[in-house]
Amino acid sequence: MRINIAGIVVLLILNVLVDLYIARAIKQRTKRRGVLQAFYGVCGTSFVLLVLMMVMPLKGAPDDLFITFTWTLLAFVALLLPRYLFTVVDLIARIPQLFHRKRLRAVSIAGCVVAAASFVMILWGAFVTRYSMQVKEVTVEIKDLPEAFDGYRIVQISDMHVGSYGTDDSFVRKLVEKVNSLDADLIVFTGDMVNRHSDEIRPFIDALSGFSAPDGQLAILGNHDYADYFYPNDNRAKENDRARLINFYSMTAFDLVLDDYRTIYRDNDSIIVIGVENIGRKPFPVYGNLESAYPDLSDSTTKILLSHDPYNWHNDIADHADKNIALTLSGHTHAMQTRLLGWSPAALIYPEWAGLYSDKSGRSRLYVNIGTGTVGTPMRIGATPEITVLTLRRAK
Repeated sequence: MRINIAGIVVLLILNVLVDLYIARAIKQRTKRRGVLQAFYGVCGTSFVLLVLMMVMPLKGAPDDLFITFTWTLLAFVALLLPRYLFTVVDLIARIPQLFHRKRLRAVSIAGCVVAAASFVMILWGAFVTRYSMQVKEVTVEIKDLPEAFDGYRIVQISDMHVGSYGTDDSFVRKLVEKVNSLDADLIVFTGDMVNRHSDEIRPFIDALSGFSAPDGQLAILGNHDYADYFYPNDNRAKENDRARLINFYSMTAFDLVLDDYRTIYRDNDSIIVIGVENIGRKPFPVYGNLESAYPDLSDSTTKILLSHDPYNWHNDIADHADKNIALTLSGHTHAMQTRLLGWSPAALIYPEWAGLYSDKSGRSRLYVNIGTGTVGTPMRIGATPEITVLTLRRAK
C-alpha cells in the first residue's frame, strides 16, 4: 500500500482546523475541564493511530499485521468521522451569526447527536452488522427460458474476502449452513475469495467444502484473487499465486469457471452458465475474455454469465444485440460497505451497485450482490452481508 504524502498532509491540516474549531466550541459552551480534556485525548489518540498506520510496513506484510492495520484504520475513522460531522452541522448552526443573530442552538445539539450516532453506527457495523446475514429473494423473468427451468433457484454469494477473518472460520461456516438451507438448485460465487494472496483461503478450505446443491457450486475469480495487491510488480509471483489459489479451490466444493462455461440439464432442456475471469474498469484489471468463454454469444440458448465486476455488463453486454445473455450475476461493489436509507456512496462510482437492473431493451438483466465480507475497514454500515436467492421464471 502506497502512502500518499500529499493526502496525509491535507488530512493533517484539516484535522488541526477541525480540532481547533471543536476545542473553541467546547470552551465557549461549557466550563467543565473534563470535557475539553477528554476531547484532547480523542485528538491525541487519533494522531497516534495515524502515525501507526503510516509506519506499518504493509508491502508483503504478514496477514496478522495487515488485519491489525485494518482495525487501526477502523478506530481512526471511528474517531475522525464524528468530529467532521459535528463541525459541518455546527457551522450550519452559526450561519445566522453572519446576520448578527443568535446561533441555532437546536442545530448545534443536532450536530452532537449526529456525531454520536455516527460513532455508534461504525461500532455496530464492525461488531454486529458485519456478522449478520440477509437473504434477498429475487424473481427474474427470462424470455424463452426453457420450461423445465421455470422456478429454477440460484443462490448467489459474493466477495467473501476470507482473509479479513484471519483464521476464524465461524462466520463462513454459518454462511455455508444458511446457503445450504435455501433449497438452491445451483450455488454460485461471483469472486473475491481472498484479499491479497492465495494462502488466506487455507484456514477456510474445510468450511468451503460444505456448500452443496443438486446442480453444483460454480465460482469465478474477482480482482482481489490475482495477488495484484500483494505482488504489484512481480508477474511471475502473481501467476504462481493464482495457480495456488486454483489448486486450493479444487479442495473446496466449488468448480472454478475461468473463461469457460457449464451446461445444466433439466429433462430434455438445458441452460448455459458462463464464467469469466475479472473484466474491470480501470484501475481494476482485465484478465477475462468473454468471447473466448463461449463459442457463440448470439445463439438462442438461455445463458447466465458470472462476471465479478458489473462494469462488464454495463460496458460490454447491456444493449449489445450480438450478446444474447439473459442474466449476469456480479459482485465487487460491496455497496462500499455503507448503505443508509437505500442510498450508498457506491452510487457515485458505479451505475449499477446493488440489486436488479435491466438494459433499455429489457433483453438482458444484471444482478449485483453486495457481498458478505469486508475489505479495508472491517465494518458494514447498513450494507448487511447478502445471500441472494434468484428464482428464474419464464416470461409470458
